Amino acid sequence: MTFLALPNQPVTATGGFLRLELPRTLRNRRFIVLAVAFPVAFYLLFTRVLTGGAVLDADERAFFMVSMAAYGAIGASLSVAVRVSMERANGWTRMLRVTPLPALGYVVTKLATGYLTAVPSILLVMAGGFLVNGVTLSVSTWLAVFVLLTLGVLPFAALGVAIGYAFDESTAQMVFTISFVGLAILGGLWTPISQFPDSLATIGRMLPSYHFANLGWSAVAGRAPDPSDVVALVVYGAVFIGIVALRYRATEMRAGG
Repeated sequence: MTFLALPNQPVTATGGFLRLELPRTLRNRRFIVLAVAFPVAFYLLFTRVLTGGAVLDADERAFFMVSMAAYGAIGASLSVAVRVSMERANGWTRMLRVTPLPALGYVVTKLATGYLTAVPSILLVMAGGFLVNGVTLSVSTWLAVFVLLTLGVLPFAALGVAIGYAFDESTAQMVFTISFVGLAILGGLWTPISQFPDSLATIGRMLPSYHFANLGWSAVAGRAPDPSDVVALVVYGAVFIGIVALRYRATEMRAGG
């Protein structure tokens, strides 16, 4: 725990903890499977195997590339829920109270970890699209897809931390799984939302996963981001961060009492 040797300053201690936490998460086998292997494998399945012998056109390959990049990024960000709930259950968060790391620094680190660990999934699925499926986009479009997905994933990191604070270890795992799969399916990441029944499509278009992926879909289609997608993600992010703040305050009050 190298951050323990740092001066007793909240910002410095938080930075030290993040330098410890991020590599630890990236080395985790569960993370590698969930956030890297699954999205790339599903992308290749959807575009190479489960096509019924048909050859997808360039637009379809790019569409599914964005879908699976969004899928992996959401999974990586939400998975912080399980780590937070486990660390609360095994006493790790209580142990950290005797270190220079402030309680708020723990929350900030988990948010940052959930956010930053989404980047490898986005990059690797995009690499698969380029190297394996021959997705050809302009440099500016590749950059737009990466930047928009990277920026848009923050609400899911906040949701992951909120789940970790709101539920115990076993329940958090279940809520994580349901949230992850539900957001992916209903948000149109596995099947285009245009193929949904009208009522289900209406629900899907309200979900943050749809608005998140639509940032990338708009980019590959040569369109500017839809303002409604940006507003929706900002609102969802504010709500999830608000939940984190409430759960953090409740935890601090119990610890202080």
